[in-house]
Amino acid sequence: MITLKQFDESDYAAFIEWQKDATETDLFLFAGRTFTPPVTKDQLAAYKAEANRKTLPVKLFTVIEKVTGEKIGHIQVSDIDAVNQSAFLNRVYIRKESRGKGYGKALIEAMKQYVFSDLDFHRLSLYVLSNNLAAKRMYEHVGFKEEGVMRDARLFQGDYLSLHLMSILSNEVSFTTTTEVE
Repeated sequence: MITLKQFDESDYAAFIEWQKDATETDLFLFAGRTFTPPVTKDQLAAYKAEANRKTLPVKLFTVIEKVTGEKIGHIQVSDIDAVNQSAFLNRVYIRKESRGKGYGKALIEAMKQYVFSDLDFHRLSLYVLSNNLAAKRMYEHVGFKEEGVMRDARLFQGDYLSLHLMSILSNEVSFTTTTEVE
């Protein structure tokens, strides 16, 4: 259904197109305060440079629909910690036209494969904002379990939002398909 490639400058135009009508709220749900509308090449270059500066490795991926070859999304795997065999998912995004078709689930399954099979890690975690109920349900559906809540952890437009910490462990997954990860 999908393949993943390393995010690079050739992906900037697609990323900017996906976000052309994004509001500040849309961008906050997707990436916190990383981007402001309108998303620009300079913002993307700064985002990529920041990922390269992190102490624990960060990998950025573009999601590609296998049949059409179209770029349909983005994901970040951060805090890639070989000592503790854990990683963290961030900035999970599927473009609007491709939502509701199973690509989000396929993307998370691909990330589980990457972290648990390719990296041979034990733990994969993520945060989801309290107002992003659809994402939280999808993560639960693919096996993530809620570990706790950081109450009122993010202030956005005068409202506090909580962060739900979710994770899945290597002994809780099985793979039926494989996804190419560049």
